[in-house]
Amino acid sequence: MTVPGLGGKPLKFKDADELRKDAQNYFDSCWEEAWDKVYDKETKKDKWTQQFDRDGNPMMRLRERPTITGLALALGTNRMTLLDYDKRTDELGAIVREAKALVEYYYEKGTSEGDIHPAVGIFALKNFNWTDVLQINTNTQPEQLTPDDIKREIKERTKDRG
Repeated sequence: MTVPGLGGKPLKFKDADELRKDAQNYFDSCWEEAWDKVYDKETKKDKWTQQFDRDGNPMMRLRERPTITGLALALGTNRMTLLDYDKRTDELGAIVREAKALVEYYYEKGTSEGDIHPAVGIFALKNFNWTDVLQINTNTQPEQLTPDDIKREIKERTKDRG
């Protein structure tokens, strides 16, 4: 429902708790229990074995890397609508910013650990306002030395020679 005099489309998300729950469900769906195929010498067949950490908890592995578009689709919207919510100053905007930060984290982590090709990671992170800046000094003026500076430099360089 639009507010009279303000125009615009009605809000896609109205309930912050529902939005938070749906976003968490999306991130949870990107993970799965870790199972490995192990050759059983007795039966001479492969069998699947669930992997556990040292505390006995089931290990999880990333099934699908979270993305902004994947998050938007899971929330029943599109990428642009989701990005529009990023600009909001209310709780809905804060939830979207938190979810975007988590997607950013997965790209940063995947790129730094070698799971994502560097070019893909750089491109993706630039969508999160990351920059790669190359500074080139175009100052072609040589350093101006006084006669005393030159004498001191010669003395420093020749003192080790004996």
